Amino acid sequence: MQPDNVRNIYPLNKSKTFTHDEALELVPLLMHISSKTKRELNLLNSQLSFLKTQSEKAQVIQEKLNHELQTWSEKVRRLGAIPVSLCKVRIPGEDGQYLWEYPETRLFMH
Repeated sequence: MQPDNVRNIYPLNKSKTFTHDEALELVPLLMHISSKTKRELNLLNSQLSFLKTQSEKAQVIQEKLNHELQTWSEKVRRLGAIPVSLCKVRIPGEDGQYLWEYPETRLFMH
């Protein structure tokens, strides 16, 4: 038996259908992952704007940006959700799809 505070991690190629309650349980995790990613992306974008005339340094920052986006996407997928765009997620539900977007604290039916 799993403790209540442990969430399942799913293989990237496995789909999951969530009940409404299960989908709601994902929101705090999605909020945490997304807020951390948004902060990092904002910082990197600021650096990129400052270094845009220095192509080698700008390329390094761009690679870091791409890595952050990929990491966010993989984390979302491992939770069983589907990344739609930056900090916007679809969660497969029993009666359709739930939609969550940072910084919302609720889900919308899609």
